[in-house]
Formats: sequence, structure tokens, C-alpha cells
Amino acid sequence: MKKINWKNAKKIIPGGNSFFSKRAELYLSGLWPSYFTKSKGCNVYDIKNKKYIDMIMGIGTNILGYSNNKINKKIKNIIDKGIMSTLNAPEEYLLAEKMLKINKWADQVKFARGGGEANAIAIRIARAYSKKDNVAFCGYHGWHDWYLSANLSNKKNLDTHLFPNLRWRNPYLI
Repeated sequence: MKKINWKNAKKIIPGGNSFFSKRAELYLSGLWPSYFTKSKGCNVYDIKNKKYIDMIMGIGTNILGYSNNKINKKIKNIIDKGIMSTLNAPEEYLLAEKMLKINKWADQVKFARGGGEANAIAIRIARAYSKKDNVAFCGYHGWHDWYLSANLSNKKNLDTHLFPNLRWRNPYLI
């Protein structure tokens, strides 16, 4: 098997991986592991099975820790029932109902598959409601055209944020 390492990953995956926040060089370059084989609680294990305490806890906060036995058991039960079909799962409705009960200020709930999609949905809703195009933001919010274009005042702005020499074309001007 070919040696798995960050240098080789950058040759075949733009930027080395799919998430800006998971780039090893952002932390302790050369010493912080790029890959893991398992995780449990607040620990991660690299491909040589060396144990680390993950002070970052991945993409977002993970208050229950990785591979929580109670959560895993529940998820495995749901997976065994079959979780994908052309019909809607009742859990979506039940969760939406629960969220509206908790968040009395909300009238409806919209689910997304990830943070980038959630941001895109929120921006579209805000633009439709406000009839305005401008978006104020702070930090990284996914690979959206609006985000990329907002950072292109200098062609080098995205070199360290995404990956060098990114060529971007405004879809609204094409």
C-alpha cells in the first residue's frame, strides 16, 4: 500500500482534503498527525496507533466525545432499519416539532446536510426576505460563490485559506 501522508494527499486532493479546518499545517505542522484510524471520547489515534488528546474536537464542538456508546447504539439501530428511501422519515417531522417547541420565536424549521449548505440556505432566505444582496460574515462558511468573490480583492487572499492559484469565475457575470 502506498504511504499515506499529507504531502501525497495534496498531490491528488486540492488543498489536501475537503475541510479547511482539518489541515494539519494549521496546527503543529510536521508533528500534528494528518490522519486518524479511530477516535473515542476526546482521544484520536494516528495511523501508527499513537494516542492524542484532541483539544480541537473536529468540525465543531463535540460535547459527548467521539464514538459515544449510547449514541452509537441508537444510530446503529436506525441504520439497521434502513435510513434512505424516496419517502420522508417521521423523525424529521418529530425533530422539527421538538425544535419549534424549544425555540418559541421560530415558525418553521429547515434541515440541511452540513454547515455550508445551511449557510447557503440562510443567505438565500435572508436575501429573499430583505430584498438586499449584501452579506456580512466573519470566518469561513463553506465554498460558496458569494464567499469566494468577497475575498478576491487581492488574487492571493485565498491561497492559504483554500489552496494556491484558485481560479474563480463569478457565475452571475458568465
